Amino acid sequence: MVFVAVAVFVVVLAVALVLLASAAIGAFSAMFGGMKRDLGRRRSGAAVTADERPARLVGAADAAGDLADRLRLARARRWTACQDIQQRLEGSRRPDDGVGDFGVLALDIWAGRPVDDQQISQSTRRHRPGQEERAELENMVRDPVGRIAWTTALVADRVSRNPAWGLEFFDLHSVRVDLAGEVTAIVRAATRIRDQLAILGDPPDGPLGTDDEVMATYAEKAGLLSTRLDGLVERLEAFASYEQIVARIQQRQEKQAWLDRVSAIDELEHAIDAERDRAEGDRVRNMADESGILASIYLDEIAPLARSLKRDVIPGS
Repeated sequence: MVFVAVAVFVVVLAVALVLLASAAIGAFSAMFGGMKRDLGRRRSGAAVTADERPARLVGAADAAGDLADRLRLARARRWTACQDIQQRLEGSRRPDDGVGDFGVLALDIWAGRPVDDQQISQSTRRHRPGQEERAELENMVRDPVGRIAWTTALVADRVSRNPAWGLEFFDLHSVRVDLAGEVTAIVRAATRIRDQLAILGDPPDGPLGTDDEVMATYAEKAGLLSTRLDGLVERLEAFASYEQIVARIQQRQEKQAWLDRVSAIDELEHAIDAERDRAEGDRVRNMADESGILASIYLDEIAPLARSLKRDVIPGS
């Protein structure tokens, strides 16, 4: 009996040890499995973060490049529009050629000098700028925004120098544009945009260049100013179209003046005189022919007979 009891006790103890060992092995396996899974998740998260960061950087760089391309194309379109207007006006002159009244007004506004409301007259005076003014003018003409201001002044100067601008037609029909007011409005707007572009500056770089909020704000402000400049160029093109209308009125006036001047030539009177001259010519031509015939008869027959009779008469006397 004792032997059986000891055997049962040993068996029970062995089973308990086996169960305890199995539980320990399971616990350790679960712990190490969790640690392994956690390490894998951290490695995976690090890999995703490493992949996303370059993607954000590349995306910001692409957006900045697209914005730069759009702004460059818009600036080129505005420059071409101003150049086309200047070429049509033949106004791409150097500062040494002199500056008109409205060019002086635009330059004063662009340079920040005070402008008198009575500064501009409707004359065709030209001013010879000094060395400092020439430098200011060169800078304004080279500036993409200043080009708009300078072209506006050229259009106004061309209108004011056109003889047709003095016609009462523009006042009678209330279609006379305030040239000084138009130049002042466009140049002042261009000057404000120039100053705001200077505040905005170039696209941010470094940490700011990768900040979504900063780049979105920069793109919004840059696009807004570019759109504003597009509007100024549209207004300038409309002003240039007005100059073309004034030029056409001048051409029509010159044509009418020419027709009025030549209308003094009476076609019927000259047609009658031409017929009279033609008839008179025929009469004179006939007289010439008759004179030729008579002269031939006289010289060939009558004159020799007269000389012969004269000789006969003289000896007999």
